[in-house]
Amino acid sequence: MVLKTYAAKLEERQIEALRKLSKGTKIPQAELLRQAVDLLLERWRSEQERLEFLKRVDEDLEEDREAMERLAQL
Repeated sequence: MVLKTYAAKLEERQIEALRKLSKGTKIPQAELLRQAVDLLLERWRSEQERLEFLKRVDEDLEEDREAMERLAQL
């Protein structure tokens, strides 16, 4: 894995929490940040998949509703 430098600004409380977590887990701060970014990206992907699934369900339900209306008119 090729690592690149990326600068970001954090709130003081985030920095302090990151330091404590790093010290307590003996995991470098940079690794904790990489893990946090991966978790955030996975959460976003999961949410996108969920929204796409709900969209397909809504479309299927609409098709079913239209089919039921056509059947009711027979």
